[in-house]
This record gives sequence, C-alpha cells and structure tokens, in this order.
Amino acid sequence: MSDVRRAAVIGHPVAHSRSPALFARFAAASGIALAYEAIDVPPDELAATLARWRTLPEFVGCNVTLPHKERALALADRVEPSALACGAANVLTRDGDALVADNTDVAGVEAALAQHGVALRGARVAILGAGGAARAVAEAARRSGAARITVAARNLDRAAAVAAAFGAFACALDDVPRADLYVNATPVGMEGQPQLSLLPANAPPGAAAFDLVYVPEDTPYLIDARARGLRTVTGTTMFVAQAAATFERWFGFVPTLSETTA
Repeated sequence: MSDVRRAAVIGHPVAHSRSPALFARFAAASGIALAYEAIDVPPDELAATLARWRTLPEFVGCNVTLPHKERALALADRVEPSALACGAANVLTRDGDALVADNTDVAGVEAALAQHGVALRGARVAILGAGGAARAVAEAARRSGAARITVAARNLDRAAAVAAAFGAFACALDDVPRADLYVNATPVGMEGQPQLSLLPANAPPGAAAFDLVYVPEDTPYLIDARARGLRTVTGTTMFVAQAAATFERWFGFVPTLSETTA
C-alpha cells in the first residue's frame, strides 16, 4: 500500500469547494501524506464511484456535499447516530471494505459555538431555515440540552417537519420568539444569493448570532447582529470545525486549528 492516503470531497458541482486547501493544511500540520481532491460525481455515478473506492487500501474516506448527502447515507454500510438523526451524511469513512456514514456538521456546530463561549445547554435556540443544515443545528441543540428549539422558515410545513423530528417548535420567519442564540441555516447572504439579514427585529442585545454561510465571511446577518450588540460566530469557524471533526474520523486525532486558520 502506498504511503500516500487518499480522500476527496464529492458533489455536483464541487469545483467551488474550499475543502482541498483546508485539508492540505491539516495534513501538513499533522505530518500525513494526503492526496485530497474535489471530484465532481454526477448522481447516476455515485453508487459505482463509492463501490470502487471502498476497495482501495489507500482510500480513507470522502466528504459529501450537495446533492449527494441523502443518497450517500443510503449507500453506506453503517450509519452513525448523528447522520441518522440528520437524515444525511456529509462524510464517509472507510473501515475495511465498509463505508461508515456520519454527519460532522453536528460536531462542527458544537465546536464552533464552544470556541466562542456560546452554550447550547439551557439555551433558547432559534434556527432560521428548514433544510439539511437546519437539521444539523437542531440535532446539536437537542443532544446538548437546549431549553427550547424553534425552527423558522418561509415554508411553515417544512419548518414543522424539521421541528417534529427534534422536539422543537415551528414558526414563520416573521414570528420568531426571543432567543439566546439565532442561527442562519439558509443560503441567504452567500455569494450569489440575496444579500440581506434574516435576524429577527426582537433579537435582544447580548444574545448570540451564528451564520453557517462562510463565503463571504462577513455576511449582512453578522454585520446586522454586531451593530445591534449581539455576539457573533462566523461560518468559517463552523467550516473549519466540521472539517477537523472529519479529519478526526479518518486519522484518530484533531489537527491543531491554530496552525491551519492563519
């Protein structure tokens, strides 16, 4: 077996991914020879691609992005609780000839908030959005002991479906109750998306605002939150934290984040 380990991020499209550069820094800081690529895999080629990779001794795993997260979960041989709870996998880890599905977005949410001193336990958490990212935040809040979880979306039926899965409440985006932590789990503010803030008007100063968008890092949501006296957590923090959790799944330890985020 080659000394070079192999990994990838797969999606369709995937050329925009910043994961290869981040994992190159992780590997360099850790002394691991890792070839990590962004590989565009059309949906009809996903099963065959994973079947081929699971037999390669040098293959450690892959990150999974849109539109493959749900299908990757179904194709995995084993599923970790976080991926099962979210109904999606953002990472596959090779264990022998088996592929294990996990969702490190959940651990990434927890780690990013912990780095900024924002507690989930006992907190009132308002999640803006009802997609896969919202489900990861809801699972992090649920398993960390949040006092109340609210899922808010323009589509109330979608919000209700996510809320029902996590023992949460559902509401419209214009009816979000006061909270200790607000999380933007929508694409709003991302490059190419509407540039506006979804932070509710009644968000109290001293609460925390977390944006999962990381391109750009300084989003309208975070600019608005800072101007109104809220603590802020950037999407870059989340991006690095979930990637570090993935690296831990593959190699058994967390890379030193301070060496990779300069």
